[in-house]
Amino acid sequence: MERKGVSTYISVLLLIVVVIAGGILIYGYTMGWFGRLGGEGEMGILGIDEVSADGTANTVTAYVRNLGGSSVTIDNVYIEGVLLVDANTTVNTVALTTATAIDQSSVATVVITKGGLDPGTTYEVKLVAVDNTQLVFSVKAD
Repeated sequence: MERKGVSTYISVLLLIVVVIAGGILIYGYTMGWFGRLGGEGEMGILGIDEVSADGTANTVTAYVRNLGGSSVTIDNVYIEGVLLVDANTTVNTVALTTATAIDQSSVATVVITKGGLDPGTTYEVKLVAVDNTQLVFSVKAD
């Protein structure tokens, strides 16, 4: 009995599997590398150090830490799911309308001034950066 054909088929199948796996690895590596060349890069990681809200002054103050590997620029602020376009928002005392980046491993002070904050009410705040990095937190107004 001759078994020469069985081992040939198995070796061809193993070679095909190895080539496909190698192709997938090469594709994943090159797409990740080429994606970063286009300016996309990796998304930032934001964390909250401390947050407070003053219902009488109508301000929310958040100390935001950049934990990621690149700087992050906040460009939109939401309170209770509503985009704030008329509110006064500053990052490190610079108005949000000008691009203010939070550098890697640094803390920025984000102050949101919005009328109608009721003392004793909890608000959900969302900060969205240019690269779609998002930070969501809740704060109770004093």
